[in-house]
Amino acid sequence: MKIIKSEEVAKLLESRNIRDDELSEVIGNAEETGQDKFYNPETGQFAASKRIGEATYWVHYSSAESGYVIHSAYWHKSILS
Repeated sequence: MKIIKSEEVAKLLESRNIRDDELSEVIGNAEETGQDKFYNPETGQFAASKRIGEATYWVHYSSAESGYVIHSAYWHKSILS
């Protein structure tokens, strides 16, 4: 899966410690299963989430002919008691 991101987005994701393999895992799961995938008709972007380890990752993306354009992403840890 080809991940496409602007220099600005690449710097943002680097500062958030989000790797391309994590982006691919979230998008791949959303595209294959349709689970945890949401469409925003105002922006034409998708938002998808997936739990990886102890963190939940959210990726905002759109599809392109050559891959997936990443617009933003973040993660958060869930504290379970």
